[in-house]
Amino acid sequence: MSAEQFVYTYDNYRTLLSGLLDRGYTFASYGDKLEEGSVLLRHDLDLSLDRAVRMAEIESELGITATYLPMLTSPAYNVFHSKARDALQRIQSLGHDLGLHFSTHEYWSNHPGPEVLEERVCEEQEAMQHATDRTIEVVSFHIPPEWVLRERFDQFISTYEERFFTDIPYRGDSNQRWREAPPFANGYPERMQILVHPGLWDKDDAAFEQRIRSIQADRIDYLSEINRRQFIDDELSD
Repeated sequence: MSAEQFVYTYDNYRTLLSGLLDRGYTFASYGDKLEEGSVLLRHDLDLSLDRAVRMAEIESELGITATYLPMLTSPAYNVFHSKARDALQRIQSLGHDLGLHFSTHEYWSNHPGPEVLEERVCEEQEAMQHATDRTIEVVSFHIPPEWVLRERFDQFISTYEERFFTDIPYRGDSNQRWREAPPFANGYPERMQILVHPGLWDKDDAAFEQRIRSIQADRIDYLSEINRRQFIDDELSD
């Protein structure tokens, strides 16, 4: 199956996970020792918390746990807003771990140096802990620049450390294009890390641009409703 033929639907996601379970894979956390047959499943939450909740429910129904990494600087949602906090709480209640999706691009165009980088990540870790009431230990970098790849940090676990990124196979669906032939056409490795972006999946299949536009439209509708209830209706009632 080519990248263009892969169907990004919840049903297909369930099939993908069920296939891994049928082959004897188990799903681990980033602090675990990765035995043969271990899968690290992570979700970088760039676009949609609602779709993240749906994926978390599918995984829970299959007895699978994953690591969900919301972004403090996301333009698509605010982790301190009650709706976002409810979504993240729901994900936690299903047994999943939470981390931090950190964007270096919000702060620097070039490497600021390891101390400055780690200090800023730790600041966002602390803020995310306040938003989620959860200890945050795992960090994934958004569109990672070369200078964070294969690096190890003192204050947090990076999903792009060598032990997760190069020492074991890595599969990712970024922009609806799997990093390897989608996703196991070349065989099933002994252990691996899989990155799945919930915003790219839905009930029905759609192209990448359609997915983005759909999420954008949903966000506009939500903001319009919030503005109507909090500002327009209140103003009319004064």
